[in-house]
Amino acid sequence: MTLVCALLWAIFSLAAKRFRFEMNKTDKIVAWSLTFYVLVTIFSVVVHPNPAKGGTFLLKMIPFLAIWTVLPRLRVSISGRLVPFLITGAGIGMIGSLIFSIGQIAFLSPRAEGGAGNAAVFGLFTVLFGSISLLNAHSDSRTERFIAIAGFACGLVCAFLSGTRSAWLVMPLHFAILYWYLRGQTLPTITNVVKVVGAVIIVAIIAIAAMKVTERYHALESDIVQLDRQPDSINSLNARLMLWSAAKRAFLASPVIGYGPQNRMSRVNEILNLPPDKKMTFTHVHNGLLNAAVDSGILGVLAVLGLLASPIIAAHKKEPGPGRDLAIAISLLLVTSYVITGMLGIMFGHDATDAVFIYLTLMICWIAGTSPYLSIPQVAACAEDDILALGALDETRVVAKIN
Repeated sequence: MTLVCALLWAIFSLAAKRFRFEMNKTDKIVAWSLTFYVLVTIFSVVVHPNPAKGGTFLLKMIPFLAIWTVLPRLRVSISGRLVPFLITGAGIGMIGSLIFSIGQIAFLSPRAEGGAGNAAVFGLFTVLFGSISLLNAHSDSRTERFIAIAGFACGLVCAFLSGTRSAWLVMPLHFAILYWYLRGQTLPTITNVVKVVGAVIIVAIIAIAAMKVTERYHALESDIVQLDRQPDSINSLNARLMLWSAAKRAFLASPVIGYGPQNRMSRVNEILNLPPDKKMTFTHVHNGLLNAAVDSGILGVLAVLGLLASPIIAAHKKEPGPGRDLAIAISLLLVTSYVITGMLGIMFGHDATDAVFIYLTLMICWIAGTSPYLSIPQVAACAEDDILALGALDETRVVAKIN
């Protein structure tokens, strides 16, 4: 909703000529990648049966168009000034999520959902934002460094408490990405106190991880045994295998344009031909690429691949500098999280996952390659200079408009 409001306000501001529509070549490549996804979805809904049922899917496309208006608005401000708040906010969010998750695990559910409404989505967000939090580990602010490490640890714990096995698979890649980014930074000296606290945190994470990994391993083992002994029974594992098989058959039957997102599950259930009491009630096939293939065929797969490539393109095309390194790190954390969890669950088509992907892609586009890394105190110290710089920029635009 906030993204749609930002889109509408930016349209109004452009119409009122509060700022000019300015996008560089890379911005336009990214914007068209997102727009291609929107156009493919609209085409898929309209050309297939039951287009009236596709209204929800069309509404979900609106936020993807925000890049055309929100990014030009960001371009008239000082590049990257919101990034320190994003990274620190990610850490604070993970600390709060852990508190919420502990209460949820203790009293409500065996798997933490953290307010996301879905344990798998929560697992995706915690492993993503926990890793983003650690990008502040080299901050000159002691408070930010503490939040960075605490947020990273809490994010890992939340991911384990969610029981989302695909999120656990993301962690090794994130460790490698974070090592790549932080190894070239000036890190603070590790004192004995920090070593002790770090050791305690590591032990706590390992203990919780061992508990949840063992629990989920036994659940998987039980599903495999049940699948072997009772092949007609439907459990978590068997349901996925059946969905993937049916989705593959559906794609091969209509590989170019698919069946439309509104007909996705009806077509999958038709292929499975299960008794009424065993029909799949899921809204997706638990694989982002197969989901797109059933919806829109090859066009849908290409559209999703374009979406996933857009933040990496935006980061890679920047001028060399601290901002480019940070943008590359965020883009890799984002894309690996969505690809790995999306191969076993949902990738796009969920309001929260769509919004997070769009927000972070906007932020990656906005960061200038040569912009320095700043902590929040440093941003505050630059406030007076920023006001003068923006004032001078406004005067330049007014003169250009008059001429």
